[in-house]
Amino acid sequence: MRPVVFVHGWGFDASFWQPVAERLPDFAKSFVDLGFYGAPLRPRIDHPLVIGHSMGFAWALANLERPWAGAVSINGFARFTRAPDFIAGQPPRLIERMHARFESEPDKVTAEFLSRCGIEATDLSSIRPPALGPALAWLGSCDERARLASLDCPLLALAGARDPIVPDAMSRDSFPPESLTLVEEAGHLLPLTHPEWVASRIRLFAAGLG
Repeated sequence: MRPVVFVHGWGFDASFWQPVAERLPDFAKSFVDLGFYGAPLRPRIDHPLVIGHSMGFAWALANLERPWAGAVSINGFARFTRAPDFIAGQPPRLIERMHARFESEPDKVTAEFLSRCGIEATDLSSIRPPALGPALAWLGSCDERARLASLDCPLLALAGARDPIVPDAMSRDSFPPESLTLVEEAGHLLPLTHPEWVASRIRLFAAGLG
């Protein structure tokens, strides 16, 4: 069974991957949990296929040991905020404003972000601001483009053409065109809205890894 490590994005936890994971019964699945709602979990897996959603892909580039068998970005990026050489990124003030409010209103800031993603109702009673806050700050400053460029394994990027968090121009500027598939009318939550399709793309990609 091929070992796979899933990494969720900001505001979510490892359960985010359930719809995709249950469609991949023949994979040896492990999950990073960044501790936004409970205890963190960071398994160490040898030579995995790494699959990251949103910030989770950038986090994997920065934190998971290599070599990897392959890399899959879903609604992901290597850098989130705009820079002179990355004009498709989001304005830095977006994260700055979120972070400025987060200390006093962590529940509200998290709920507003999840709403922008497409999740209107969720239980935030167990959020852990000491984990979410630093991760939000890191999201505003991370730049893992060099690590992405140095990947020595196959890369697959899946993105939504209607993603309000990672617009299509940002996806196109983040990944080589031959690695990127944009889904028309899809948003930021491909693993939740298109789990069967995502699982099939992962399965096909994994089959080509040898």
